[in-house]
Amino acid sequence: RRAGPRRRGARARSAMSAEDLILPAAASLVDQLDKRVLIILRDGRNLVGVMRSFDQFSNVVLEDTFERRVVVPTDDAAAPVYGDVPLGLYVVRGDSVVLLGEIGADAEASPKHPTQLPIEEVIALEQSGRAKPAVVWDIEES
Repeated sequence: RRAGPRRRGARARSAMSAEDLILPAAASLVDQLDKRVLIILRDGRNLVGVMRSFDQFSNVVLEDTFERRVVVPTDDAAAPVYGDVPLGLYVVRGDSVVLLGEIGADAEASPKHPTQLPIEEVIALEQSGRAKPAVVWDIEES
């Protein structure tokens, strides 16, 4: 009699669809493949690129990558600005990733989004003291 319920359970499990699965850790990165993503690293850098691959350790391969440097001018009336440093093909170690998320084109087109400037101007603003980094991460090494 015990064989009956086991057979019913096996049939119920086989009817499960891929959408019903909850993927653990690195496997959940499948949804971001071939999409433009922002990765925030433990050292505070922001990388933007197209995610092409990942592995079981959450190491990520980005294509057309650039480092995005966002600064906030010390003048309260001025809006935040950013500059992009081109990096090309980039491999990111999974243990250095703090946050990974998809970037939609509509978010960058929003009027609330910082204005893009040439990276030389952004660096000049920082070095002159007229701007400071928008976000400073204080993540201690473990």
